[in-house]
Amino acid sequence: MKLMKLVSGVFAALVIATLAACGGTDSGDVSEDQGQVSSALSTCSTTCSSGTTVSCTGSSCSSVDGQYVQCNGNYQYCPTTPPPTCTRANTCTFIDGTSCPSAGTYRACCLSGLPTGSCYCKPDNTWTCTLPPEDP
Repeated sequence: MKLMKLVSGVFAALVIATLAACGGTDSGDVSEDQGQVSSALSTCSTTCSSGTTVSCTGSSCSSVDGQYVQCNGNYQYCPTTPPPTCTRANTCTFIDGTSCPSAGTYRACCLSGLPTGSCYCKPDNTWTCTLPPEDP
């Protein structure tokens, strides 16, 4: 019986020593390397038949020439109306900040005398438009 206890004790000591050597009895925190997730932004654009350009930026995008661009599932379509005649009332700076009829709609506007600008109707029903850079 004493021999059995001695053999058990030696065996237990061997098991504990082996676990300790392999780190098995460590009660500290186990740390794992955390993977880093990164995503690059892409920009897609298309030139519409009216001469205006629509574009968007997102983690995924696609476009159909002359029809629309799509970023992260949001579509921007080319305007179906002809470009505006460039008068003061159709300039982007004149339209910017004025009220609009329906959030999410677009309209063309004139930028530097050309019908190449665009306005977007914000959720507060005001236009936000392409604006020329300010003079320094």
